[in-house]
Amino acid sequence: MSAAAMPSSFKKRLVSQSNLMELGEKLRASGKRIVFTAGSWDLMHVGQTRYLEEAKKLGDILVVGVVADRAIAKVKGPNKPILGEKVRAEVVSALRAVDFVTIIPEPSCAPSLGLLRPDAYVTVKEDWASDYESSVENRTVTSYGGKILVVDRQSTDISTSKILARAIGGGLSDVLKDFMQYRKDPLKE
Repeated sequence: MSAAAMPSSFKKRLVSQSNLMELGEKLRASGKRIVFTAGSWDLMHVGQTRYLEEAKKLGDILVVGVVADRAIAKVKGPNKPILGEKVRAEVVSALRAVDFVTIIPEPSCAPSLGLLRPDAYVTVKEDWASDYESSVENRTVTSYGGKILVVDRQSTDISTSKILARAIGGGLSDVLKDFMQYRKDPLKE
C-alpha cells in the first residue's frame, strides 16, 4: 500500500517502532495512563472489537500492536495471516477504542513494551496466560513498574479459525453439491 493510498487518519495513528519511546514519554508527561495490547487481528470479528473496548476502559490511551506478516507466518505457518499487516493495522486503527497502532516486527511484543513502557499490558485469557508470570513480556512490564492485566475472551463462539472453517466448509459443501448433481450414479453408503 503506497503512502498516498493510506487515509490521513490512519497515518496519524500509525506509530513506527522507532517512535514508540517518544510517544510513551509524551503521553506520560501529559498524565495519560497508557494501555497496550497486541495480536494478529486477522479477519476482525466482534470478539476482538469487544476485547479492544475492554482494554480501552483500563486506561486513557490504547496502543495496539499488530504482529507483522513474517512474524505470524513464523508462528502459525505459511498460510497466515490472511490479510497483510498494513491492511490489518488500518482496520484496527479505525476502531473507536484504538488511539494508536504499531506494527510489531517479531512474535514477542516485549521489545515494543520496553520502548513504549505502558502502564498496563492487556492480554486475553488463554491456556498460556495462566503462566504469564514467567513470560518475557511480564519481566519487561514489571521491570519498569507496569502491570499485566488478563481479560476474559469476549466471544467464545467466534474466532478467526472458526470463521475460516465455516467459510471453507460452506464453500466445499457447495462444490460437492454441484459435483453430486452431475454424477449419474449416486454414491452408495
